[in-house]
Amino acid sequence: MKKNVKRYPVAEDPPLSLVSDFEAIYQVPDKATKRAPAVKDFTYAHFRKIADRAPFSLNEWADLLYISERSLHRYAKEDGGFNGLQIERILLLAKLIDIGNEFFGKDGFRQWLHSHPFSLNGAMVQELLSTHTGIQEVIGLLHRMEHGISA
Repeated sequence: MKKNVKRYPVAEDPPLSLVSDFEAIYQVPDKATKRAPAVKDFTYAHFRKIADRAPFSLNEWADLLYISERSLHRYAKEDGGFNGLQIERILLLAKLIDIGNEFFGKDGFRQWLHSHPFSLNGAMVQELLSTHTGIQEVIGLLHRMEHGISA
């Protein structure tokens, strides 16, 4: 027995040369396009902007950067530049300063730097800022505190 198969008409395919996709335009916010100055462009003026937000004295900055206070005064006078390791340390401390000032306020952050939190095994916070690892540990502690994790 033979079945009758119904045949349906086949629609013609559209021509392949047409493109019907739309173009997506992405805009980057201005805040994201700001970059830190390159190493060769980082001068005392950039440092001063960071230092003004910081709860550190010029003498404390000199200790944190492993240079003399006299060198900082010379950089200020000549608008001189810092070396790469100093710039890296300054930018890392700037990140810490921004987080701390936002969380505690400038005066509260200054007081907290002289405290001995339990989560740091009783070490004074400012003593940890002498090494890269210590700064990272303090930044991590601030992030945990921001999220309500007991510290």
